[in-house]
Amino acid sequence: MKTLTLSLLAVFGLATAIPAMAFGRSADIGEGIIPDQTRSSIREIVRTAVRHFLNFRKQTPLNEEQEAAISKILAEHREEIRAQINQGRAARHAMETAVKENGGTKAAAEKIGDAARDRALLMARIGAQVRPLLTPEQQKRLEEARGEIEGLIDGALASTLR
Repeated sequence: MKTLTLSLLAVFGLATAIPAMAFGRSADIGEGIIPDQTRSSIREIVRTAVRHFLNFRKQTPLNEEQEAAISKILAEHREEIRAQINQGRAARHAMETAVKENGGTKAAAEKIGDAARDRALLMARIGAQVRPLLTPEQQKRLEEARGEIEGLIDGALASTLR
């Protein structure tokens, strides 16, 4: 259950932190559109996010009470999480189809935006329930990791403007 709990948190954390992943495999992100340097930056963001997640798990283990409480919270939201994953997948596929068919990209992009909004709102609700269960030190480490990932995302996006 601990692995499932942490895996779900990782999946949603990465999905929230890296909206560029909505367009396909990390190797294909922005191919032909985004400069290669930026594309490699996005891959570095993914690697960094995973590294932070693994380090957080290792350096800030949850106690049994925290694990049980977080597992219960995730179980309560399991159907919402599944629905959100399906919504995101459908939106990405709709965009991919629209791009290939050279039409309907605005509607498909709106679906991606809706999925991103809904994902962020769901994560905020879950986070609001989980955060009070963490110690101040765990909360601090989580915010530090999030800050570094956001800095990497901002840097990668800014490099596209150069």
